[in-house]
Amino acid sequence: MEMLLEVIRSPGHNVAAFRSAVSIPTAGAGAVFVIGFNSLAAARAWRLDFLENNMPHPTPNHTSCIRDPGFRHRATTFAWTILAACLLGGVFSAPCPPVLRAAEPPPPVAVGNPAASIEAGRRHFDEGRYQQAIDAFSAAIAQNPTPEAFYGRGEAFRKTWWLKRATADFDQAIKLNPREARAYFARGLVHEYKGYCDFAEADYDAAIRFDPGLALAYIYRGGLRWKHGRIDEATADLNRGVELCSAALQSNAGAGGGQPSNDLQTYRARALAWRTLEQNERALADYGQMLRIDPRSIEAHIERGRTHAKRNDVAASAADFDRAIALAGEAIQRQPQDAQPYRLRIEAYDARAFAWRDPEDFRRALADCATLAGLAPDCPTVYFRRGHLHGGASHFSGSAAASASHFRQAEADLGRVIELDPAYAAAWHERGLLYVRAALRNQKPELALRGVADLTEMLRLVPKGALAYCARGSAYGLAGDYDRALVDFDQAVKLCPNMADAYALRGGANLALGKQEAAQADLARAQQLRTRTR
Repeated sequence: MEMLLEVIRSPGHNVAAFRSAVSIPTAGAGAVFVIGFNSLAAARAWRLDFLENNMPHPTPNHTSCIRDPGFRHRATTFAWTILAACLLGGVFSAPCPPVLRAAEPPPPVAVGNPAASIEAGRRHFDEGRYQQAIDAFSAAIAQNPTPEAFYGRGEAFRKTWWLKRATADFDQAIKLNPREARAYFARGLVHEYKGYCDFAEADYDAAIRFDPGLALAYIYRGGLRWKHGRIDEATADLNRGVELCSAALQSNAGAGGGQPSNDLQTYRARALAWRTLEQNERALADYGQMLRIDPRSIEAHIERGRTHAKRNDVAASAADFDRAIALAGEAIQRQPQDAQPYRLRIEAYDARAFAWRDPEDFRRALADCATLAGLAPDCPTVYFRRGHLHGGASHFSGSAAASASHFRQAEADLGRVIELDPAYAAAWHERGLLYVRAALRNQKPELALRGVADLTEMLRLVPKGALAYCARGSAYGLAGDYDRALVDFDQAVKLCPNMADAYALRGGANLALGKQEAAQADLARAQQLRTRTR
């Protein structure tokens, strides 16, 4: 308990210690109750003086805690504090771009030859020249609009963060070929990034239906289900993904017997599955294989660094992040007008910033986002990423002035996303959380109400968003409206009956309303569900 509070309290604290107790971003809020509040009797032994100094201290008279009129507010505020911290760093994180390496450009495309245009687009894509890939696939579409050309261009748009354009191309690919499994899967990735989890799962379902051997569809569907507390279904999906990846690696291994496969992307997919299943040693082994194949893989260094951070291995994590940043910097020196190396470096800085809370990493990532905004001033995702970074810097800044400045810039960037794409559901969610965290820091209920407004819009766009119900319930709680908070937590439990966070937060709301038996039942259920994921 002391450790959890210290993490929330101290901007400079190593976040890996917090992650060891609370799995960010998928299952965090419940841990405060699981670890510190094993029962209502244990809850009575704690009193949170949040308004004074955000420090817990034991109270000898346990019964008087419940009778203290300020205790309910303080105990529930503690729950909102944990939730905001847990949702801060990456609920909407997109998969990192693939490894980029310098290469000679492919031969010129023959005019009027769509097959040659598609082949050129593939080569450009494989070498990370996404704008050239877009141009080549566009030429192919102009000559002969095929599902392959629309899918290829959609993938290039996705890698360059033009998500609305990517979705339009995947729609066209599916319209032309309703059994195009890859397009369903890629569209699902975009839906998930933008906060449309139900649509994402439906697309992953379709991808698996039309291609039962598509390992990544199982792995991402499993990750989505894991995040929402559907652990049994998630585990089945992830294990199936591991099985398919392992079979592919075995079949691709050298025929001379025992030589390891050089299928980099399959190792990447399997590592993601292992990490979601919290089998970090196996994930590290697969990232090691990726680096055997390509020692300059920026993606592998970033993801291995994240895995080391999850294990609280500071030195190994820092070394991987540092190497990823250095490699991205070298790519920028070679291609200063190419946007992709900046995206890669943002991924690396973002990973290191949210792992170790270094203000300098936020600053450097924001500088690269500014460069991208200059290169693509109308790309909503650029502003979304920059708003996310400003929000993190605001939460972790030790200076009140710096925190306020980052808050204003995050608010402006997320507002720009909404202006460019009002249906970007994740932007409404992110800005709602920004207000929730600011309300926690500044004790201003009016900010919580602004969070309620944004999260309400998120729920209009995504009516089954259990995480949004948890967040809006937290905002209501910060505004002192525990009855509405309870309604939202009830809805979250209804949508995701195995989500530990929803039970933990509902337990906090019940505690604030004096419903002690209901609180005890919810907190016990949260603890039971949390135990299943370990």
